[in-house]
Amino acid sequence: ANWLFKGVLDTKPMPATPDADTVLYCALDRSSCRQFITAVKSLLRFHCNLAIVAQSDGTLDDKCIKEIEMHLPGTIVLSKEKMMDNIKEQANPRLYKLLPSSEEYNQHTPVKIMYLKFLNVIFQFKGRKVIIIDSDLLFLRRPEFILDWAESPYTHDFYSEGSNARASDFHAIGFQFSSLDVANFSSGTIGVGDEISQEALINIFHKIREYDASLFYAWEIEQALWSIVMATRKHPVNIDKLREMYVGSGWRSYKELSEKAVIAHFAGAVRFNNFKYLRCARDVYRDLQQQVSTL
Repeated sequence: ANWLFKGVLDTKPMPATPDADTVLYCALDRSSCRQFITAVKSLLRFHCNLAIVAQSDGTLDDKCIKEIEMHLPGTIVLSKEKMMDNIKEQANPRLYKLLPSSEEYNQHTPVKIMYLKFLNVIFQFKGRKVIIIDSDLLFLRRPEFILDWAESPYTHDFYSEGSNARASDFHAIGFQFSSLDVANFSSGTIGVGDEISQEALINIFHKIREYDASLFYAWEIEQALWSIVMATRKHPVNIDKLREMYVGSGWRSYKELSEKAVIAHFAGAVRFNNFKYLRCARDVYRDLQQQVSTL
């Protein structure tokens, strides 16, 4: 995938703002390095007051890190080892005992994603406002709501629509989903703030393990966990209800995405169908180069 996104290397560096109130966070592997740079630049062209943190899943090499630091100066790149040590040091022993082990991180992709996109955010940022994105998305239009959220005092979280194949299990466990539903929740683009108590986490992980520990190894466990947390908070906002196609799926045509979507999320096997991901990325590169030429 990195070769397909080599065009981003022809765009100018765009610096992060390390002391900004809001963090833009993404977990990534070596193959998605340039997708990540493209995703971040697609947002920074609208708003540059963001701290940027890239979390390695353990596979980022020196070349990837150099490209990230060169094109997104001021970005913090965290190692897998630092993440695992930080979680182990901070987690209450009762909580740590309930978590899938560090060995299972390497054995089960859902466990890996849970550590990268859920546990790490909680223990690394400790209540700071964080916008979590997947590397395989692009901001095609100015995301007014998200940028307003980033610049304002924290009052609520936000998420987008999705699905969860095990939603019925999380309902059966007894988690309350009055303000949102685990069955219609995606964590491809979410905004979270405020701290989550370890007692609350112990309660969540204990209930899941007591009901069926295999849920920890099921796809979308990390999405389910964020939905459980957000459902306990006041007024979480579904950004897909703010306008038609706030987050456009990669199943959509290039024409639909380019004309309507604020964010295009190219998740899954269809991402390169009809070259629509690459065409949208090319549009971003062109706009970045035009911005430079008009300065």
